[in-house]
Amino acid sequence: MKVSIKRFSEEFIYYSSQLFVFFMVTILMTSGSLSMGITSSAFVLFFMLIQTVLLAGYGHIPVLRFIFSFITPLGYTILRAATSSMNFFETTNVLLWCAAAYLALFQTISLSVKRPFIKQTAEAFLSIGSAVIFFFFYYYLDKRINLTSALAKGQLSATEYEEAIKITHFFSGIKNFTSSSQHLFALMGILSFDFMLLAARIRTIGLRNRIDHLIEERSAEPEAADVFRQYLPVKRDAPFRQLVSVISSDIVGFTELSEQLGPRKAAAFLNKYYALWAHAAGIQGGRIISITGDSLIVMFGLADESLNADRALAAAYIFLDNLGGLQEDLSADGFQSELSISLGVHSGMVVSAQLGPPDEYKHAVFGDTLAVAARLDSLCRELHQGILVSHSTFRRLSLESQATLDRVGEILLRQSTRPMPVYSRKQ
Repeated sequence: MKVSIKRFSEEFIYYSSQLFVFFMVTILMTSGSLSMGITSSAFVLFFMLIQTVLLAGYGHIPVLRFIFSFITPLGYTILRAATSSMNFFETTNVLLWCAAAYLALFQTISLSVKRPFIKQTAEAFLSIGSAVIFFFFYYYLDKRINLTSALAKGQLSATEYEEAIKITHFFSGIKNFTSSSQHLFALMGILSFDFMLLAARIRTIGLRNRIDHLIEERSAEPEAADVFRQYLPVKRDAPFRQLVSVISSDIVGFTELSEQLGPRKAAAFLNKYYALWAHAAGIQGGRIISITGDSLIVMFGLADESLNADRALAAAYIFLDNLGGLQEDLSADGFQSELSISLGVHSGMVVSAQLGPPDEYKHAVFGDTLAVAARLDSLCRELHQGILVSHSTFRRLSLESQATLDRVGEILLRQSTRPMPVYSRKQ
């Protein structure tokens, strides 16, 4: 099993952010001694790390995600049974098992179903439930601290303390707790944060659904040659030159990715990659003119040369901002690494002509502009950038578009004696 650090950290935060902090603090502050608290926390942390590794490696399989979600509660139960007289209905134990069961159930539902509405509903329950779980642990931490303090001062007997921390008395003080303005403020902060995460998840699910619809509609669209032809000037059979902006796009490490996914899943992923580009380019009036495996060329300015640089950059941003849907698909198929796409954007003249073998002529374009865009695309890896924009494109951009870019260096292109500045998106 190979698990990337990024995938591990995402899984750790996704599973643990709702309860891990307060759970560990509860153990540390209510274990009777600092050494016991550290030992107990380390033991539970060990089980949490095992669970996170397994979820990061196999969590895309619904049944395994459900089963592995209970490793940490099991570890805590074992700890309690080994160090004290185990009472399963002690509140910390019940909260941990219930929280794990709730998260596991709705994460499994979200993974298992295909319909966007059900996925979105499951994500909504996850978000709301996570906020409630977080607040319950916050409330219980406050209650345990007060009870432990009362026990130390002799205001409670050991028997009364053990009774007070049972789940049957969990809600006994929640009315006074929620009447505090600072606690209500904390609850509002928790809800706001969870709803922001929910909005991002819903947007990703909606994008994946749109991509699926685009793929389904491809069979009803005209052939690529006909789509290309309708953007050419009428009655221009002779070759002619025109100013365009070109995006060259590649999937970094696609060979490794395709080997891990297998032929069927790799082909399905490529179709979604093409559909996302068709969506992003179509919004800005661009068209995919060439596809070779994971490499494609998108062109702007076939019908109207004005503003083609701005439209190309806007399409590139739309594509990059919506990569989350493709990453979700890869994670669901067990691919743990982060999806990386390289983009090169360049503006210049191309020649448009009827090209091809006899009786198979098609409208196509050629010129050094395409080669420069491809070169920028490949340089993204060397310069550690996701997108590189040429100076030729930069000087044709509006001031608003230029403000989104930073100069990252200079490159020397083939048949050129002067270095050319290149730009990348501001972080």
